[in-house]
Amino acid sequence: MRSRNWILIESAALLLSFLLVPAGFLAAQAEITYSEGIVRVERGTQSIDGVIGTPLEIGDTVVTGSDGIAIIALTSQTTIKTRSDTRVKIDSLGEHAKVGLSSGGLFSRIIGHLSGSYEVATPTTTAGVRGTEFFMAYGRTIDQNPDVWLCVNSGTVAVSVPKTGDNVDVPAGKGIDILSGLKLTEPRPYKWTKQLNWNMDPNAAPVRDHTNLDQAYSDLLNQDYD
Repeated sequence: MRSRNWILIESAALLLSFLLVPAGFLAAQAEITYSEGIVRVERGTQSIDGVIGTPLEIGDTVVTGSDGIAIIALTSQTTIKTRSDTRVKIDSLGEHAKVGLSSGGLFSRIIGHLSGSYEVATPTTTAGVRGTEFFMAYGRTIDQNPDVWLCVNSGTVAVSVPKTGDNVDVPAGKGIDILSGLKLTEPRPYKWTKQLNWNMDPNAAPVRDHTNLDQAYSDLLNQDYD
């Protein structure tokens, strides 16, 4: 039989190990806080309805249909909103949250100054921030690889292309086009970014973004492919 002192030592060690667990590990889930239209969550071989209150785990992919949008609370500070026809994967949560955008458009809002980090990654580009609000779209193809577009509403976003090592900081009020996902253009103001719906509070106003991205893309082409 173990002594009382040994049991106390084990209990203290267990408590200490719990206290030393990283905050990101404890915050292992995100949650869909709003949805419209068709929203699905792909989890392994399963596909479930993405309704309000659906918990999301690392590895989940949220998919919106042609009429679907979703608002997701990744952490208490970080919220994202998808456009229709979008695929976004939860790559990591907690102190260092990261999502992967493989098609469509995604709004990100970070409240306050993060103690960790937040990133949005496409197959070719990474955008990292600490406290800001920005929109990122992926999927329009000119050459072999799709272009990536990004614009910043507040704060600054650090955009990088891992394959080439190029990077640039995009400040509030400006946007950037990453041609074929590889070539960075200079940050500049684009007219179409003023049409974006940044609202993420459905109780305050409509949250659906009706920006015509085909027209937006024409604006990018006229400036960046001349």
